[in-house]
Amino acid sequence: MRPTPLPTLIVLVALGALAGCAAGRMGPVPSLTSTEPAARVTVQRSRSVLGAPVSMLVKIDGRHVHALRWGQQFSFTIDPGEYRLGYDLGFNHCQQRVVLAPGERYVVRMTPVCQIELLRADELR
Repeated sequence: MRPTPLPTLIVLVALGALAGCAAGRMGPVPSLTSTEPAARVTVQRSRSVLGAPVSMLVKIDGRHVHALRWGQQFSFTIDPGEYRLGYDLGFNHCQQRVVLAPGERYVVRMTPVCQIELLRADELR
């Protein structure tokens, strides 16, 4: 068996590192269909050192919608109702049931140890 040439090994390591560093939109959030006012949600990834080099893949009802790097956040509007919000981060696959009220603003704080905290925006003041 021949050893892998060094340039090939470097390219493979670089591609692996870039895959873990992806950030941004991965898929659409659920479409707005309700006649009720939409809920406004901001998802924040904590600035924890745990899992820092890897993207946190945010999920709504089991579908990846966004990849967050350390300390990033993203916002979206969604119909009021019940959802499963969660994320994949390395070997952690976390989710939590949330109920979003019409017209409310929420902040969802996610930490790399499967802690998902849903706060109404008016509770942050």
